[in-house]
Amino acid sequence: MEFIDYYKILDIPKTANESDIKKAYRRLARKYHPDLNPNNKEAEKKFKEINEANEVLSDTDKRKKYDKYGKDWQHADEIEKMNSSRSQSYREQGSPFKGGRTNYNTSDDFSEFFGSMFGDESRSSYKQTKFRGQDINAELHLKLEDVYTSKKQTLTINGKNIRLTIPAGIENDQTIKISGHGTPGVNGGPNGDLYITFAIENNTKFKREGSNLFVNIDLDLYYCIIGRRHCSRHF
Repeated sequence: MEFIDYYKILDIPKTANESDIKKAYRRLARKYHPDLNPNNKEAEKKFKEINEANEVLSDTDKRKKYDKYGKDWQHADEIEKMNSSRSQSYREQGSPFKGGRTNYNTSDDFSEFFGSMFGDESRSSYKQTKFRGQDINAELHLKLEDVYTSKKQTLTINGKNIRLTIPAGIENDQTIKISGHGTPGVNGGPNGDLYITFAIENNTKFKREGSNLFVNIDLDLYYCIIGRRHCSRHF
């Protein structure tokens, strides 16, 4: 797998914090969103890269793995498990290398290590291991008036159309999970999942608190005294 520099894609330094990542993602997602760039293949490709970079860097655990293992970060758990087993073997049997222990920190090094110790069969076995696909984070921008009632919408993710029912009253920054719609697994492993975060823009005069909408209006005392029906004319 070719190394992809997620920091470069989001145009942020490696020291960027969670807020920096979120701001960069939202800025670029708006710029390259397919709805704003119809029939623009370059923008569509860039939008996918931005989502992938955000999915990794916005997740603390995934970011640590990416920073440590680079292009092999998705296999970090397997690598660390194998490294742990090898370390235990060293303690019990002693290092097979003259001059002490040799450290292997990447999947390529690890594969080469087992290839030298046990032949190509172990390397082949490692490559046959099934790995789960990568999760995808996406952001869907809606107006407040769009969530007054439930509605259906079709999203295009990785070239696939996904028909989604958006429930009425969905909250800003609320995230839903769609299982199996992430990137494909490796060697027949299961697909990752798709996480959609909703960005709801309040473009109305109402103030939203949960499922309720409030508005401040000026009423004439006379109309309030003579009855509710007359007051309703002011709304």
